Amino acid sequence: MNISSIKTPGVYINEIDAFPPSVAQVATAVPAFVGFTETVPTPNITTRVSSLLEFQQLFGGAPQPVGITVDLDANSQPTDNCTVTESKFKLYNSLQLFYANGGGECYIQSIGLYSENPAFDAATKAKFIAGVAALEKYDEPTLLLFPDAVNLGVTDLGEVQKQALMQCQKLMDRFVIMDVKYDKANTSIKDNDDFRDGIGTSSLKYGAAYYPYLTSSFPQTFRLADINASLALSGGFKQFFPNDTKLKDNITSFESLHADVSALKISSTAAVGGNKLLDWSALNVAKLNTNLTKSWNLIKVFAKPNDFTNPNLVTYANTDLVSISLKPVVQKLIDFRKAYEKLKKPDGVTTVDALALTINDGDFNGNWGLISAITESPANEYDGKLSNLIATPSPHNEPDFVKIQAELNKLHTLVVNTLDTAVNAVYKYELVQENNLIAQMPIYGSIVAKLSKSMNTIPPSGAIAGIYAQTDGTRGVWKAPANVSLNGVIGLTRDINDFDQEPMNIHETGKSINAIRKFTGKGFLVWGARTLDGNSNDWRYINVRRLANMIEESVKKACMRYVFEPNVSQTWVNVKGMIENYLTLIWNDGALAGAKPEHAFFVSVGINQTMTAQDILEGRLIVKIGYAPSRPAEFIILEFKQMQQKS
Repeated sequence: MNISSIKTPGVYINEIDAFPPSVAQVATAVPAFVGFTETVPTPNITTRVSSLLEFQQLFGGAPQPVGITVDLDANSQPTDNCTVTESKFKLYNSLQLFYANGGGECYIQSIGLYSENPAFDAATKAKFIAGVAALEKYDEPTLLLFPDAVNLGVTDLGEVQKQALMQCQKLMDRFVIMDVKYDKANTSIKDNDDFRDGIGTSSLKYGAAYYPYLTSSFPQTFRLADINASLALSGGFKQFFPNDTKLKDNITSFESLHADVSALKISSTAAVGGNKLLDWSALNVAKLNTNLTKSWNLIKVFAKPNDFTNPNLVTYANTDLVSISLKPVVQKLIDFRKAYEKLKKPDGVTTVDALALTINDGDFNGNWGLISAITESPANEYDGKLSNLIATPSPHNEPDFVKIQAELNKLHTLVVNTLDTAVNAVYKYELVQENNLIAQMPIYGSIVAKLSKSMNTIPPSGAIAGIYAQTDGTRGVWKAPANVSLNGVIGLTRDINDFDQEPMNIHETGKSINAIRKFTGKGFLVWGARTLDGNSNDWRYINVRRLANMIEESVKKACMRYVFEPNVSQTWVNVKGMIENYLTLIWNDGALAGAKPEHAFFVSVGINQTMTAQDILEGRLIVKIGYAPSRPAEFIILEFKQMQQKS
């Protein structure tokens, strides 16, 4: 209450705050994954997920193996020589390791789909850089990682990593977990040297690197069609059932179904790629015609359901998709066109020219019938939504292209979503038929069991992000995320011993690389806790850097409430008390070194302490904060000596 503003006699109550506000601690282990996914809910939008199941619902599942080789013995049984060429897409399995090792909330930045089959060249590098840049506008991510980027060349990978480090330096609230590219043709020294050459020398305190790759126990995802194709030279699955005519017919039917679905996938991808986005660079009838054509082009993906070779799919597409899902959308397209073509020109008498768009009955078959026979709805929902009422020369409705744009945008979105639903319905239909057929073939399980022995090779960044989250939750961000065992890992692509780790951990460039090692009786442990700025006494350790990020960001956000407050002693006292309370709290938790709070930190603010009179005139409130972070005991040295016998 402003007492000086009181002018009326009476009794007034003035409530005085007794305590300074508190600092809310920010999250410290919220990673953002950048890479390729099976599907994407909304292109170019970063999405938050809280579980692997939620990721699967939004972005799809694991990538299919690149190739499968099934080796059969003399009795037509699969042998241990069955092999799998694993996919180059690593984000999905990295996410599995993230959750297996204690991860929680994370962000996904999809930069493309598996089906795009990127070449991992300069164009793909640009996608990774754009994906990392897109994360800049999001405040919550505190860790950046991009496991798919290991498919880039060493130089291109270094460019992506440098861009991520620059973002961390700019925002000062996040940290990069990097994968050192593994090449089985190289030695570990060569892999590490290539990484150091590519990473540059800037902003190194904001990143840490890990080596080697992990092999996981997560099963591969196999599809019946892929295994059947790998057996094609010997007759496919039919060779196992020479006398079961019905089962062989079912296999033949599934082969035709898969061919139809594969062709549909190609045609739908092409149609969506060329027609998903409308062009309203000009608001006129030409653009209206072009954009309405795009909507019809998407419908034409299912224009000829009778052309499918599988008779069961023909029936399903006609009855469940065309008649139920797609025809109502076509009715809306026809109503939209009819509503437009009823509008008048400026003379108030002449009807607008008919749209140039032509729909041929010959482009459709099956349950579509004759498209030309579909008439306007008795109550056309678009009547009155596409026009303005003009009073002169006589009352009439003229086209309003702003309204037309808005209505066609909504209708086109409906078309896109309906097509997507229909295509996914066909995928699910194929999966149901596949599972039904698999249930009739016990040999399928035997083959999958042999193929599943092939291990997934995964860059370590996803698992490390999970370790960060687990350590932060159980011990605190000030505990070094090392000497912690990894879950979901059954091997390493390269065994590291003490001798191998020496040049990795301490290097003349200061670019430390943290090792993941196997220890007898302990399993696979993270055995390093250094940043890439290993020669810096300030920022050598990961936990020190991330603790600084947490303190700085937490205090920064808490101080936002004091922006534009009077720059006077009462404000200074409140700010100082707020920060001291927070630092005392984390000192009690073990984040800061010192027997007493005054040994662990200090907070100074005030005129002639941190500010001059000129600072105050220029609107600056300067607070100086010092703290002593706890550092890990990286080298425990036990000194022994013999004593003289005393008795």
